[in-house]
Amino acid sequence: MREIKIFIVVAFIIGVMYYGVEPLAHHAMHPATAPSDYAFKDLEKLGKIDVESGDAYEGRELFANNCASCHTLSSQSEAVFNSRNPKTVQPVGEGGVVPPDLSNAGLIFDSHFLAHFIKDPVRASLLNSKFQVSCEGLDEHAMATCESSNAGKETYPMNAFNGILSDKEIADIVAFLKVIAPKQISDKEVFIESCNRCHSAIYDKNQYDSKFYAAHNAQVQPLINRAENDGEEMLIASLSEQDASFLNSLLAQAKSKEKSALTESEIDEHNDSINDKTIEHYGVLNLLRNSLLESTFNKEGLQAATDSNLIKAYLGNNPPDLSMVIRSKGTHELAAFINNPQRVPLIEIQQSIINKLVKDKREEEKAALSPNLSQKEKEALYKQIDLRDAQYYHIALPANTAKSPWQSNDDYTNMAQEMGVMPQGKSMPRVGLTKQAEAQVISYLQTIGDSKKEDRDSLGLWFIAFFVLLSALAYMWKTKIWRDLH
Repeated sequence: MREIKIFIVVAFIIGVMYYGVEPLAHHAMHPATAPSDYAFKDLEKLGKIDVESGDAYEGRELFANNCASCHTLSSQSEAVFNSRNPKTVQPVGEGGVVPPDLSNAGLIFDSHFLAHFIKDPVRASLLNSKFQVSCEGLDEHAMATCESSNAGKETYPMNAFNGILSDKEIADIVAFLKVIAPKQISDKEVFIESCNRCHSAIYDKNQYDSKFYAAHNAQVQPLINRAENDGEEMLIASLSEQDASFLNSLLAQAKSKEKSALTESEIDEHNDSINDKTIEHYGVLNLLRNSLLESTFNKEGLQAATDSNLIKAYLGNNPPDLSMVIRSKGTHELAAFINNPQRVPLIEIQQSIINKLVKDKREEEKAALSPNLSQKEKEALYKQIDLRDAQYYHIALPANTAKSPWQSNDDYTNMAQEMGVMPQGKSMPRVGLTKQAEAQVISYLQTIGDSKKEDRDSLGLWFIAFFVLLSALAYMWKTKIWRDLH
């Protein structure tokens, strides 16, 4: 009986710790923030863009005329989309960036985010605390406020197309990017596209590539078999529309791979000749065989695509390696962070508004002081006034009249922005991934940072069963010993 009492006491203490203290500590360490928004509704305040009305055919020409001077489309074999040297750095302040290839942009980025990013990349990525936003199209008062806010800020690497392209034209470009995007890509490719330009993952030494690229190789191998059995000409003649498109994408990738082996100056010299190459230049079988992705051990691990010195000059510091971030943050917190890295606790936003109201009251009180006071008397009163808080002025959080329909009553983001007191979040930009792409990034980080998690989780019930059995045996053994002694 005594053992049961001890068990009840221990179970009660553990229950209080687990269901009482732990949630309280978690709430204190991780205060509530706005929920993840995969529709990026906040961008609607910049004006709705009907991305569903986009015309991919029109977008193709618009991309060639407005985007191809900086961005490449390595999945497309046409020279017009790959005329830019992919190794040429675009200078930004003291640093520089290499504009990304956009072959997969239509798959991994949300369409609404992508459209608004084209229109004004700074506002879409929530970097207006550091970079200048577009003031195009604002009324006179808003224009003055916008220009004043931009003073002293850096120019973002990509120019805003607000006022250059219409919303319909932007929707056309998004439609084009969605049409040319593949149906799916591996978890590793999503990570490389969305994170690897700045972040490294040195624990990825290609040991998991056979898993990541299994689907790609499974699509290539049957085509190799057909080419070997029927001949290259017969294969080309009998290709389905889907396989023909896939072969063209392999051609584009072969050109991109050939360029990657050259220096920047060599690409300048040979870029046109490489762009002009056709499938016949490479040979169908060679093209297919060379596209098979195999694991080759990489001692250095996956390094950030942008030179570390350029990143540091551009951002002020080197972004962290993400190999073990899955263990430090966990899947839930990591998902929320990826969706919006600049997420600010709601209580901090509310407090910033109260602080602003208190500050205004203090300024009013100081302005109302008698001009006949001496400087010493004023300074003494200023000190007294500066000590007065919200309780002294009977200031409470006002009604949340500025909130958008999708926001909770506790989310005062809009009001804080209007008052100019919105606290800054992290310096990392919002990248606008779809929920599926975000899940793939987390899956990739799970694979390289905690590959045994599933095995470890599956052992949990066995451990519980073991300790239950051990406890039962220990109790029976103890009962037997005491029975013999008494």
